[in-house]
Amino acid sequence: MKNLQTLTLMNNIVRPHVVLENKHNGMNAIKLTESPYSGIIFSYGRVGFDEVDDSLKISFDYEIHQNNDVEYDKQEFEQYLGDFLQELIVYGIQNNDLTYTGGVDENRTGDPIEPDSQ
Repeated sequence: MKNLQTLTLMNNIVRPHVVLENKHNGMNAIKLTESPYSGIIFSYGRVGFDEVDDSLKISFDYEIHQNNDVEYDKQEFEQYLGDFLQELIVYGIQNNDLTYTGGVDENRTGDPIEPDSQ
């Protein structure tokens, strides 16, 4: 996993890709445009962060919609997707363009609109 500080210094660089919108359900997919995975279309599912030995480990689900007959090692591809996801998250934070959807905050005790009393 790359250090977030390293990603911050990369001047908002994110691996080459195209975002594809499914007009039937409004969900987005990503088409990779860089070798060795050029042409693979996939989407991320659940993304989580787990604390492991005083650091965060990212976990995620993904679905491949089209592999464009690209042959790849699954473990290397998943590492690539994890690095790519980190780049997308950092890019979204740097550009104030990160959207959270779904999920439940188990730590909330009151109204989801109003802040919890401290």
